[in-house]
Amino acid sequence: MIPDSQAEMIRRLRLGNLRKLLHHRCGPTLPDDDAGREYLYELLVPISLGPHADLKMPNAIEVWAPWMSKDEAEGTIDQIKRIPIWDRKPTARELGDRLRLTNLERERLRLWTIAPYDLNEQERLEQRRAKKRARMRELRQLRGAKPRAESLSRTKPWLTLGISRRTWERRRVANSCLVMLSKAAHVLASTKAEKTRACG
Repeated sequence: MIPDSQAEMIRRLRLGNLRKLLHHRCGPTLPDDDAGREYLYELLVPISLGPHADLKMPNAIEVWAPWMSKDEAEGTIDQIKRIPIWDRKPTARELGDRLRLTNLERERLRLWTIAPYDLNEQERLEQRRAKKRARMRELRQLRGAKPRAESLSRTKPWLTLGISRRTWERRRVANSCLVMLSKAAHVLASTKAEKTRACG
C-alpha cells in the first residue's frame, strides 16, 4: 500500500502532467465538445482526491471550460464524487490508453506519470534501459573516462608497432618512469643552481 504522502506526491505530479498535456493539445481552454468534456473529466478526477476538492473542482471548470453551464458543471462534479476512490486512481497505463498518449508526446512533454499507449511493457523496459545506459555513459565522461571508441581494447596501438600488448604496456610504464625521473632531476638541479646564486 502506498503511503499517504507518496500518494499525494504522485497525485500532484499527475495533475501537473495532465495540465501540461491538455494545454499542449488544446491551449488554455478545452473545446466545447465530447473530447473537451472527456479531458475535463480526466483533469477533475485527481483534483477530487486532493484537499479542498469542493472549491478546486468548480475553479478548474471555470478556467478550463468557461463555456460549461452551472448545472452541467455541478452534474459533472456529482458524477465524479459518486465514483469509488479506488476507481479514481487509474494506473499509468490505463490513463495513457484513455488519453491516447503517444511516446513522442510523453518524451517531449516529460509526462512521466502517464504511460504511452503505443509502447508495450517490453518496449518501455528497453527504453528505460537505454536511458539508463546513456545516463551512465554521460556520468563516466563527466568523471573523465574516455569513450569506449577511444579505449585501448578498441584502438590496440600495439598492433601498429607489431608487438604484444604486454610488451607495449611494459614499455609504456618504463617510459613514464623515465619521464618522472627526468622531471625530478630537473627540479633538483634547478634548486641547487638557485641556492648557489643566492649564496654568491
